[in-house]
Amino acid sequence: MTKKCSLIALLLIGSLHASLVDARAANGANFVLYDHHTEEAGEADIMLMNDIGQEADGTQYVAQMIELGLGITDRWTSEFMIEGQNTSGRGGYSFTGFRWENRYRLFEYGAVPLNPVIYVEYEDLSDNTKYLMEVSGRTDAPTPVKARPRERVLETRLILGEDIGARQGSALNWLNGEDIGGRLAVSFNWLNETDLDTGDTAFGYAVGFSYSLSAPSDEKHGKSIMLGIELFGGLGNDQQGITADGSITEHYLSPNILIRLRNGWGLKIGGAIGLTDVSQDIFRLALGHAF
Repeated sequence: MTKKCSLIALLLIGSLHASLVDARAANGANFVLYDHHTEEAGEADIMLMNDIGQEADGTQYVAQMIELGLGITDRWTSEFMIEGQNTSGRGGYSFTGFRWENRYRLFEYGAVPLNPVIYVEYEDLSDNTKYLMEVSGRTDAPTPVKARPRERVLETRLILGEDIGARQGSALNWLNGEDIGGRLAVSFNWLNETDLDTGDTAFGYAVGFSYSLSAPSDEKHGKSIMLGIELFGGLGNDQQGITADGSITEHYLSPNILIRLRNGWGLKIGGAIGLTDVSQDIFRLALGHAF
């Protein structure tokens, strides 16, 4: 594991000069779950995300994804991502492909309940890609016969989300005219992954929230702390049917924290805890910069 840890350290140190996560970005404090927020027109970010985990047989790996995002309009955000991974004993580091993601918020914030967002992503990835951006399908699905060992996938999501209230702070905060954090963003994602070579579709979900612990005065100066909890997993496919059976579907519970610093810098730390026998445990880390 020493070589892999060194690789991660180099990547993370390098990213400090070019990268991170804005507290209003669409994942909030989470990694898989998207909320209903979209970047403002012209707002951009660059982010380096890292997974450290091991496969069912104990083989250890590290995986990275670099994401570049841009607010095309206040309601349309586009992101381009490239991925890579290094699995112990399997030939060193390799780049595994790319994703192109677009999210469009259908209405102005608060115009309708649950602020629906349409998500469309094209994926072109090798079959040994590792970074866990979503979970779908079931583990007993037959392996499709393909002309090439790559995943060409169209992923779509329906994203529903709502911001809920503010929590009052202590008497001292109240006297100073401040609220303590209290912005709670609750979200639900239904996702479909369609293999463009076979036409098969796998289903998945993500649900959870992000909660800001920071006072408005801190957020005004670009500093905040946000907690996130997300539950996500697979829900079967269109060939064998929808199921959440834990013996054949992966499910994860992930507690996360986002620390946003001045000038758009930030750090996100989390862990995906496998809840079923076919799941794994993953340590997650992201660094980046919003500008």
